[in-house]
Amino acid sequence: MTLSTSGYTLGSNRPLNHARILWNPLTGTITGGGTNAALAANDYTNQRWTPGALPQSWTLETAANADVDTLFIAAHNLGSTGTTVTVETSSTTGGAFTTRATIVPTDNSTIAVMFNTGAGAPHTIRRVRITLSGVSTAVQIGIIRWGVALQMERPVFGGIQPIGLSRMVESRASQSETGQWLGRTIQRQALSTEMPWDHLTSAWYRANFQPFALALPQSPFGLIQNPLRMPESVAWCWTDAAPTPTNMGIVDLMSVSLPITGFLE
Repeated sequence: MTLSTSGYTLGSNRPLNHARILWNPLTGTITGGGTNAALAANDYTNQRWTPGALPQSWTLETAANADVDTLFIAAHNLGSTGTTVTVETSSTTGGAFTTRATIVPTDNSTIAVMFNTGAGAPHTIRRVRITLSGVSTAVQIGIIRWGVALQMERPVFGGIQPIGLSRMVESRASQSETGQWLGRTIQRQALSTEMPWDHLTSAWYRANFQPFALALPQSPFGLIQNPLRMPESVAWCWTDAAPTPTNMGIVDLMSVSLPITGFLE
């Protein structure tokens, strides 16, 4: 996994041991070099934007001013193709772009970039762009998402499975008629974890987590499990169940748990 926080100022944000969830991405007009740039904005990881000969850019222009502090890139081959990614924003529809981060992925796992102003606030933008540079003509990207990430009210505690280290594998073994080992075929695989949060104030849950919960299980989302201590904790995810919170019986505190499946190429 690739996580960049070099352009992120904590300010009054939640500490970096609190999970970030990007679930309500920016929408707008998409342009990009190569073929099928719009496919990187849908939810199907098997449908890919193919930029062709580099350098190429992928740009999203919003209909009005919008805020952004997080970028996710998933279902890609940027690491194996040796491609460099430049992350840029523009506050106008015709003005210059400002570079927010430069990423050199070392593998094809999910990328998350956290960035904001020097005061710790999201950037207000009209356009966001990634620019790809390198020598490969075979780059593919299935997911590009920008937006303001939900910052969980409580931190990640011990006992959590790092999603980047936790694979779920379904396979089938092959044996000969005499019982000889002939190998094993992986039928499908994914990342997997469960995220429990306790001691969430009811007002925070209703105002911040419930809008996210209402988007589930229909919509996938980006997860940074623990930006401070779990660098492998970045994933493009979905869940099979709608969250159901529980009153803890302690003042007005609530708990909720979210089983999560993550994309694994």
